[in-house]
Amino acid sequence: MIWDNRDGRDWRVVASSGWTLLTNYENLESRAGVYIFADSALQVKYIGKAGAGRMVIEVGSAIRRGKAYGASQVRALYTNSDANAQNLESALIDKYDPPNNRT
Repeated sequence: MIWDNRDGRDWRVVASSGWTLLTNYENLESRAGVYIFADSALQVKYIGKAGAGRMVIEVGSAIRRGKAYGASQVRALYTNSDANAQNLESALIDKYDPPNNRT
């Protein structure tokens, strides 16, 4: 499913990054939130969450575990709490059913 920009305006999102190449993921802010891997057509491939201060660590870990398969870019949706990140991740996975979340 193609990324819907309205999801970046969800009430749990307090800030967001733009789409950035996977090779530049270390430029993301280390905050709590949800990250989305997508291909160049914005087909969502994987959705993950990061606790406070762990965005860069979690994105790097997901890449090393092969969760970025088929993706070329990443976007972060920052939340103001770990609980909101977990809740948002669950809602987005239910909506997009990303293929790399199934393995």
